Amino acid sequence: MAGTAFHPRGVSIDQVVDSYRTFLSRNRYYLHLELFERRSNSDRYAAAAEAVLFSILWSAKARPDIFEDPSTGGPDFLCRPSKSETFLVEVTSLQARAASRRSGLPEKMTGSGGGAFALITPALNNAAASKAAQLAGHPHPRVLAITLSYDFAGLLIHRLAAERLLVSDPVIRHTLGEPADRAAQFTDLRRSAFLRPGKSGREIICYRRSISAILLVAISGARSDMVGILHPEPAVPFSPSVFPLVPYLRLKNWPILDGRIATEWVGGDENQEATFWHTKIA
Repeated sequence: MAGTAFHPRGVSIDQVVDSYRTFLSRNRYYLHLELFERRSNSDRYAAAAEAVLFSILWSAKARPDIFEDPSTGGPDFLCRPSKSETFLVEVTSLQARAASRRSGLPEKMTGSGGGAFALITPALNNAAASKAAQLAGHPHPRVLAITLSYDFAGLLIHRLAAERLLVSDPVIRHTLGEPADRAAQFTDLRRSAFLRPGKSGREIICYRRSISAILLVAISGARSDMVGILHPEPAVPFSPSVFPLVPYLRLKNWPILDGRIATEWVGGDENQEATFWHTKIA
C-alpha cells in the first residue's frame, strides 16, 4: 500500500520511549537524556511524542540526529536523508484533555459511541503560532510536527484537518431567495496557519514563513498516521521528496490573485494518511 511504512508488528509506545533513552545514552547525549527524563516526569505525552517522531524518522531512513541545544533550545532533530538533503524537525504535542474539550469527544473510548464532534483547528493553529519563532533563522528547511496521542486522535488529525489548517474553517454563504445551488463556500482565513488577508482586505498574503511544512501526527497504540502541509512561500522551501511516504497538502497556485483558493495533494498516497508502525530505535 503506497504511503505506508510496513513493519510486521508495531511495538508499544513504552518500548519506543525506552529505545530512545538507550539511543541518547549510547550516543552520549547525557544532557538531552536528563532533559528528556524531566519532560517524561512533567508531561509524559510530550516526551513520548518526541521519541515516537524520532523513531518514525529513523524507520523512514531520514537519518535523524539530535539538534536541540540544551541551553538555548531550537528544533529537536536534524535529518539528513541524503548527502544533499537536510531538514530540521520540531515536535510539539497537543493535550488529550484539551482536544477532548474542544472536540466534544470523551477523553477515553469506552464503547461504540456515535454523534457529532468538532475539529480542533484553533488548537492546531495555536501550536503553529507558538513554534514559529523557535524555527526562525536556520539555513535548512524547518518542519513542525504537531502530534496528538489520544483514543480519538484519528478522528481529529487527518486529511480534512490539514485542509482546515491551511485555509481555515469554511462557511457557507447563501442569499435568501437564491436557488440552493447558488450557495458558495468562503473562508476568512482566521484559523489558517500560513495565510491571512492583506491590509487592503482584497489580497491574500502569507506569514509564519519560518515554518517550511507542518506534519500532523495521530499517535495511537502501535502506529502513527501522518499528513503534511506545505507553506506556499517559506523562508526555506521543504521538498516532499525528502520524506516521500507522507501526502502533503499545498496550494495549487501562488500567489492568489483572484481570491479563489485551490489546494491539491502531492506525494505519498493521495487518498489516505501515511501509516508508520512504531519500531524500536536501533
